[in-house]
Amino acid sequence: MPKDVKVLMIDWDVITVGGSVSGLLAAKGVADAGHTVQLLEKDLEIGMPERCDGLVSMKCLEKIGIAPTNNIIQNIIKRAIFYSPSGLTAEIDASRQRVLVLDRSQFDRELAKIASKTGVDIKVGNKVINNIEKNGVVRVKSKSGVHTSKWIVNATGYSSLSNRKMTMQAAKFEVIGNWFDRDRVEIYFDQKKSPGYFIWVIPISNDTAKVGAAGNGVNQFKILDEFITAKGGTAIKKTAAQIVVGGPIENFISGHIVSVGDAAGQAKPTTGGGIYSGGIGGMLAGKYLGESLSSEDPSKVIEYENDWRNLFNKEFGLLFRARKVLERLDNNNIDKIFRAISSSDILTKISLESDFDYHSVALLRALGLKNIFQIADIVTGEKLDRIGSLLRLSKDIYFR
Repeated sequence: MPKDVKVLMIDWDVITVGGSVSGLLAAKGVADAGHTVQLLEKDLEIGMPERCDGLVSMKCLEKIGIAPTNNIIQNIIKRAIFYSPSGLTAEIDASRQRVLVLDRSQFDRELAKIASKTGVDIKVGNKVINNIEKNGVVRVKSKSGVHTSKWIVNATGYSSLSNRKMTMQAAKFEVIGNWFDRDRVEIYFDQKKSPGYFIWVIPISNDTAKVGAAGNGVNQFKILDEFITAKGGTAIKKTAAQIVVGGPIENFISGHIVSVGDAAGQAKPTTGGGIYSGGIGGMLAGKYLGESLSSEDPSKVIEYENDWRNLFNKEFGLLFRARKVLERLDNNNIDKIFRAISSSDILTKISLESDFDYHSVALLRALGLKNIFQIADIVTGEKLDRIGSLLRLSKDIYFR
């Protein structure tokens, strides 16, 4: 080899940036395949600050290979009640879905322990300043110095999304109160208080709940303060957060940079929840990165994106359209939809057929085409184009 040619040493097979669920699962998958992984987390502690309310199904945890311990499970949810702007209600039985409320901070720390035991080198308090890819090698500059790797996993969350329309500002409080039931989630729709979104109450115990709000162009902290005061509750913790509602980004893979979780838009466009969809994203990325490194075939990584989209594209398409419909409904039309639902057997069907991890597909099946068209008829004028897209997509579910 000529003397003037420098051989660049590779420090790690993969460097993962971000220590939440998707990043930890991706790093673990690579280490499971026998390759070297370093995970860099900018915060001083894995799981802090807590950015997610931790509502997840047991089936989801089983699919990502996690057996939750008692110190992670805060509560078990059996019911969900929805409130219209005028106070109409619709309640469903969720007991068949085995829905849990997790201590997200503790959950992330447990994942970190598992990843560390697998061989992942975790460095907290280590913010990545930049990364540059050249000739198939990625140089990562962080607080601790410059390191090189063959691949980088981007698990930095919403902060890496260039299109700010993909996110929505939210506020999340921990609240002491007595108006809610321990086993029942509450959802409040009101386009004046939380336009385009809703207020949610997720109980932790008999007297403590996670209460949140999001909406377009409103002060979420003020909205929650007013809501909690009206309920006679007391906020003991307040947190600002961004939720990802824009759906998946165009490409999960750019050169030797692989995005997962919120950084890839793998959060539900309706709720911003991403433990399952983002966790599966991390698992698939780790699996195919491991296979790619073992076979020395970079093209294998493409299967990560293909597999994820095959699992979630239809669901996310429905959810995105549903949120766009909600954004354009007024309170009067929301009340009409509640009346239509309450006068049918829809709620019973949803309770029997719903799937927490794919709830839009299950919901449309439970509604039936007749009820879908009845609800569509409530929305008039320019709003019908959004309903129309839902109807076209629903045909795939019934006639595929």
